[in-house]
Amino acid sequence: MRPRPSASAAPERAVPVATAAPPVRAPVAAASSAPVVSPTAAKATAGRWGQERVGLKHVLAMTEQLLTLLDAGLPLDRALHISTGSLEQAHFRAVMQQVVLEVEKGNTLADAFMQHPKVFPRLYINMVRAGEEGGVLPVVMHRLVEFYTRSMEFRAFLVTSSIYPILLFVFGMSALLGLTVFVLPKFGQIFADMNQSLPGPAAVLIAVGEFLKNYGIFFVIGLALAVTGFVMALRDEVWRERWQLALLRLPVLGPLLLKIQLAHVCRTWGTLLASGVPILTGMRIVRELTDHIPLRKALDRLVRAVQEGRGVSGPVRADPFFPKLLGQLATVGEESGALDTMLIKVADQYEKDIQKATRNLVALFEPVMILLMGGLIGGIVVSMLTAIFSINDMPM
Repeated sequence: MRPRPSASAAPERAVPVATAAPPVRAPVAAASSAPVVSPTAAKATAGRWGQERVGLKHVLAMTEQLLTLLDAGLPLDRALHISTGSLEQAHFRAVMQQVVLEVEKGNTLADAFMQHPKVFPRLYINMVRAGEEGGVLPVVMHRLVEFYTRSMEFRAFLVTSSIYPILLFVFGMSALLGLTVFVLPKFGQIFADMNQSLPGPAAVLIAVGEFLKNYGIFFVIGLALAVTGFVMALRDEVWRERWQLALLRLPVLGPLLLKIQLAHVCRTWGTLLASGVPILTGMRIVRELTDHIPLRKALDRLVRAVQEGRGVSGPVRADPFFPKLLGQLATVGEESGALDTMLIKVADQYEKDIQKATRNLVALFEPVMILLMGGLIGGIVVSMLTAIFSINDMPM
């Protein structure tokens, strides 16, 4: 593999990008457009109606603007001043003004970001640190923009793909409950007033409707308690691991969930390696970023194997948790010295597979759901029509 710059071996320096030329300070008028906010004022701003929440899209937009200014040849402190002045969110602007102050004191940009862990993710901070130590901060920030853009697009695809099936299920269940709880009991009342017995299917449906109408609130409360207990049980790592393993064993959903986890891990790890982060450091960062316990344990085994000098591809191929494709491409990447490129290609391939499988599942779910709901509603309607037609057979 081609050598990677090590974080421990790099000499300490303030900000490599800004040392290429004497720092150009912002004019007084320009600096006054973004007044410096003290930490006390920043905390006060953070408490206003949830304004302390800084989304990843805000950090990404700031990174893109900062990258544009650095590519234009501006020193880091000047680029930070301009980027901070254009921020609209008050709390994020206060945070970035503190970052500017730290950089002007001689601290690195990564150290300044590290003082705000709720705003800047750990992956973001480590990649910025690697870019500063290697003197390639603009290159690393470009990779950060690409990484987070792809991640947000992939996450948005998963969310939008699940909206239609969820809405279809909710509206279908609402129609069934409306028929069962509000419509069917009225038919039962008609037969009761006539002192006539209902046909068997209609009697069962009306009994279900009456039960839901009288005791449905207890059913909802019980369901809410069960969901709450399930969520609390998942806070324990033992139960969460059992649940995650059970999901991975599902016929179709299991491989899809595993690919989602591996796609994120491979893209993150490959981006770290491409930014100059050492292999073991990148693996530890990826391991800490994942909340999937079986995958985390597999990464622990991989870290121990790399520490023992066994490389990456061999342990990946030997571990049954990892798919064969990952092991084969890891071997190619390790032999060619382009492991970072291969990991990103694995992530691309997995994301394509996930998108294809998700589209197929959504396309299959739609007709199945329509047929199921249509069959249930049709059964209810036929039962009611049978009961209505049976009125003609009643003795006058």
